[in-house]
Amino acid sequence: MVDSFVEDRRQLIAGNRVRLLRDGAQIFPAWLEAIEAARSRISLEMYIFADDGIGRRVAEALCRAAERGVAVRVLYDDVGCRLTPRAFFEAMRARGVMTIAYHRNRRFLPRVWKMFRRNHRKNLVIDQQTGFVGGLNISNAWVPATEGGDAWRDAVVEVRGPGAQALEAAFAETWNPRARRSARLPVGPVPGPASAALAAPGGGTGAAAGATALAVVTNSERGARFAIRRSILHALRASRRRIWLANPYFVPDRGFSLELERAAARGTDVRILVPARSDSNILDAAAHATFPRLLGAGVHIWRSPSVIHTKAIAVDDVFVSLGSYNLDHRSLAYNLEIVVNVIDEDFNRRVAEMLASEMFSSVEVTRQALAEEPLLARIGDRLAYGLRRWL
Repeated sequence: MVDSFVEDRRQLIAGNRVRLLRDGAQIFPAWLEAIEAARSRISLEMYIFADDGIGRRVAEALCRAAERGVAVRVLYDDVGCRLTPRAFFEAMRARGVMTIAYHRNRRFLPRVWKMFRRNHRKNLVIDQQTGFVGGLNISNAWVPATEGGDAWRDAVVEVRGPGAQALEAAFAETWNPRARRSARLPVGPVPGPASAALAAPGGGTGAAAGATALAVVTNSERGARFAIRRSILHALRASRRRIWLANPYFVPDRGFSLELERAAARGTDVRILVPARSDSNILDAAAHATFPRLLGAGVHIWRSPSVIHTKAIAVDDVFVSLGSYNLDHRSLAYNLEIVVNVIDEDFNRRVAEMLASEMFSSVEVTRQALAEEPLLARIGDRLAYGLRRWL
């Protein structure tokens, strides 16, 4: 039955230990601790790396690591970091950190296709042994309110074991073509398919750290644009008991919505958690346009007063997909994204508990409330959804 949630069993890597980290209060300290403990190399792929309080703390930790002889590579997105002064990264380079801007915009004659294709991944790998993947960027937006931040809600999966090698291979695939020869990342063999994906530690290549099987799924610049979507839809089709998901920009294509509707029709408990207000009003409106049909099919939707930036899906009792992937057209067609699909009952339970706690403090959307909304608001929602391919 477990195999039914995985599109391709050969993608599974056994022998991992995974941990769920919630919000900046847990995630940033874990990142900083891992960076301080690094001994050989650090690979960081980040959409937003802000020049603010937490950004400077992470930058300082990376610089100290470079100064003690760790090979530190930072790949940041030029659009995601458009508000970050270039001097911020130049100062890191001066202290030994290797940095590359993904698809740097040119002031004159910009390449339009590069402006749309962004690196939206959030991927940190330490010494090929520990990796972190999720939705959280390096910015004060994710810092707790008690520390002066905006307290955006998010989640990260920490991977210890051979799966970390696959995370670094994903980083190298984007880094190496852009790096000078001396700065390229030497990557060993990526762990192959587990002969017994759910067996005891040792089923995969590399040093086993636990008994969890997982798959690292990415899309690439020139191919596999729909790999993440395909892997998630496969799990949705296999669901029989539960589909709980959180996403900040819930503007799914018709095929994805249809799978949620079909799951609800066969009795699966389908729940969706979104922020009542994200950082994009037009995406919020487009998301709102999908609600009537989903509610009519039996899907339950909650809107959180907090900015939910988590991108997580828990299916039945064993499958979780967690990473950087938004359920919008930009993640589908343009952005580089990464998710970790975990096969583990305990991890599934922890993610479900996280989502349940967020839903408890949120407001459930009802068909009656939608019907009572002003006509102009509903028209605006439909217009925004019609523009979803350009948002």
